[in-house]
Amino acid sequence: MINLRECMMRVLLKNRWQTRVNGILFRSKSSGGRPTVGIIVIGDEILKAQVRDTNSTYACKLLREHGIKVEKISIVPDNLEVIANEMRDFSKRFNYIFTSGGIGPTHDDITYEAAALAFNDTLYYHPTLVDIIQNCFNCGSFPSPAYKMAHIPTKCVLKFGINETTGQALVYPCVVIANVYIFPGSPMFFENLFLAVCKECFVGYKRFATREIYINAREESFADILSAVAQECPNVSFGSYPERNRYYKARVTIESENEKDTATAKRMFCERIPKNVLVDYDCRPYVDCLRKYETLIKTSERRSVYESCFKKFVNYYEKPEEVWIYLDGSEESVVMIHFARIANDKLWQGIKGRKLHAICLNSDTLKSAVNKFVHEVCDRYDVELERLKYEKTDLASSLKNVMVWKPELRILLVGERLKGNERKIYDNVRLLNDNSSMAMEVHFPLTDWTDEDVRSFFNSFSLPYYTIES
Repeated sequence: MINLRECMMRVLLKNRWQTRVNGILFRSKSSGGRPTVGIIVIGDEILKAQVRDTNSTYACKLLREHGIKVEKISIVPDNLEVIANEMRDFSKRFNYIFTSGGIGPTHDDITYEAAALAFNDTLYYHPTLVDIIQNCFNCGSFPSPAYKMAHIPTKCVLKFGINETTGQALVYPCVVIANVYIFPGSPMFFENLFLAVCKECFVGYKRFATREIYINAREESFADILSAVAQECPNVSFGSYPERNRYYKARVTIESENEKDTATAKRMFCERIPKNVLVDYDCRPYVDCLRKYETLIKTSERRSVYESCFKKFVNYYEKPEEVWIYLDGSEESVVMIHFARIANDKLWQGIKGRKLHAICLNSDTLKSAVNKFVHEVCDRYDVELERLKYEKTDLASSLKNVMVWKPELRILLVGERLKGNERKIYDNVRLLNDNSSMAMEVHFPLTDWTDEDVRSFFNSFSLPYYTIES
């Protein structure tokens, strides 16, 4: 039987298809000129909470940015009949169906089988996928469990997305049958491929007109006003969300098909609630931060403090590859990251790829929430992060070791202040500057800042901060 399969594969590969085809737009089920979308997440591991589903969140956010609304998300187990029925039902109800998961080499990866069952099809080894698995994934000769990923319905076509950075086709494609787009479950493959397919399928659709209002009051204080405005604006969608935030207590979203309706609804709502609860909050302080900084210092009472610090960062970032920030999740470290982004933008305007660099702790005692916050800051500010093996009693020795694997590091910025709670921790770090064998200098650009300087800077830009877990 194996010899027969190998013989068949040679014939297929000799005449393999190059099926890099464009997707088909299905508009018959669209509403208001926009196609409808359903998402099916497949896997027992999701339902058992053994793996966190991030793909549907990523997909919804990206689709929303393209002006597409997701009508329904369904999470189903690794059950052939259940998956097939869900695909069949979604295919009738929505223009596009995106699935995530269930296309690996193991026994419970049955998405392709379910797709064949849903659309009355049979499976075969697609020659292009066989070629990819054999030559790109180094899985050896046929047959092996990996080739299960090439066993797809005969009616399927392949959609190879383009990597935006390289301009080359992505290694593994999205497999399409009818209006169902089947994606890998691994976020590493899903996100790049979904981004490419999403841009191709939904280019040209008008984005939703969305506004957010931030309120320093509990929801019940404005619930009646919001309900009344919602009734008076039937073409507008409203949402209200209580949030744990240092700057506000509730976030209200207002969205419609056009800017006029959204602006009108926002004005009506803001006119009816007390002005003193409205918060001027910037949800993206890392965007256009140089202009925002220049606007602030024109009126700030702390102008001299901020300008003095900014001059330091401009000097540091004349050679940005040599400067690293010690990012520990503290407010001071976030202030330094923000100043670094402002200075970097000032010096290198229009030049892409100028990343900031930071070092963070890698300690068993470090809370997972701090880790999450640090990574969020790095994502927002485009920071390349290196983890430092660290023991709190011997930070200086740990920093010396950094020079071995990061010889380009010349200046390390640490957020110590005169009245800072962690000053004692950094006392031995200061001594590094007295070591003539060290090519690295340790600088403390916020030494003279007061608590009020930090608080005012944070509030002026709505900077992200770490919230202690309760």
